[in-house]
Amino acid sequence: MRNVIRTTIPSSLSTNEAIWTSDLLSEIKRAGSFSKVDNSYKDKYRQDDIKDSLAKMYNNHCCYCESIIGKEYATYGRIEHLKPKSIFPMNCFDWNNLHWACEVCNTSYKKDNWDNSNPILDPCNDSISDHLYLDTSTGEYKSKHSSLRGITTINHAGLNRDGLVKARRSKLIELATHYSKYKKTGDEKTFISLYDKLKEDLDYPSVYEDFIDAVT
Repeated sequence: MRNVIRTTIPSSLSTNEAIWTSDLLSEIKRAGSFSKVDNSYKDKYRQDDIKDSLAKMYNNHCCYCESIIGKEYATYGRIEHLKPKSIFPMNCFDWNNLHWACEVCNTSYKKDNWDNSNPILDPCNDSISDHLYLDTSTGEYKSKHSSLRGITTINHAGLNRDGLVKARRSKLIELATHYSKYKKTGDEKTFISLYDKLKEDLDYPSVYEDFIDAVT
């Protein structure tokens, strides 16, 4: 998991956020609960320009696991509400609450999980490295300085699920193998330059960054 810079609000949201929110909240009041509201009121954020903006913001990586969306492990992209829309309907169409996630992180792990005291980290607003670090010997994320928000993030996003840890560990072994070859010739700078150019086309780009931090 890593930090990203939030891009400009898409036009469909800047134009319609207020009215969509008002309509949704009114319908919740009429129906009695969020769950009873028709999806036509809840799902108006599913606009092409919103999806495109989020995918671009994350370089088409999942905001949590950093898998490239569209590959075998993360087939579909989902618009993720950091604050679950069922709990915070007033933020359903808030641009600052929307992120880009793979279907596994979004529907199998994060879902409607929320810890009000120690909320999941926001890749756009929180310094991820203050709360989490990657153990480059195991491929597991760990809470930094016993950060409770780090623990929440690991648990709610399933960052240490078996398949993901194994995939990160394989990436670390691959990086170590390549790095050792360059190091033998004293050409570590070439290795760093190469992966700086390639990392956005790879799964788990921050794994590379953490690996470099560990060996340099």
